[in-house]
Amino acid sequence: MILNFILTGFYIGKIRYAPGTFGTLLAIPIFLLIYDLSLIIKISFVFLLFLTSIFLLDLSYKKKIFKNIDDKSIVIDEVIGYLIFIIFFDNTLLILLASFLIFRLFDILKPYPISLIDKKMKNAFGVILDDVIAGIFSGLTLFVIIHVLK
Repeated sequence: MILNFILTGFYIGKIRYAPGTFGTLLAIPIFLLIYDLSLIIKISFVFLLFLTSIFLLDLSYKKKIFKNIDDKSIVIDEVIGYLIFIIFFDNTLLILLASFLIFRLFDILKPYPISLIDKKMKNAFGVILDDVIAGIFSGLTLFVIIHVLK
């Protein structure tokens, strides 16, 4: 089904081990594809992906496609969480590596308020919002590393 295909990141989320990590890896080539576009187009793309994903997730819940609200195979939220901040940075190997590691750290550890959103918001918006907040924290951390600690 097309909903499953999209929300699992072309079935990448079906990988048994570390599907969120593979979902984040999927976001890197998407970033590389949109890198040369203007910032407003990149922001618009990510915002449209965000809105579309909420709609598709909500629809998938109504059709009972996934066992859980935040099923491990759903990785579109990792794609959005990563893209939401990386679009503001340069396309270098060091930035891609650091951004990937920082985002995965925030996504896995879920410091406050990410953990609160993850526990309390059991709906399509909440599934994506915790990764959006992880992305914002990641972007701020990467910015500090690049511009303050250099």
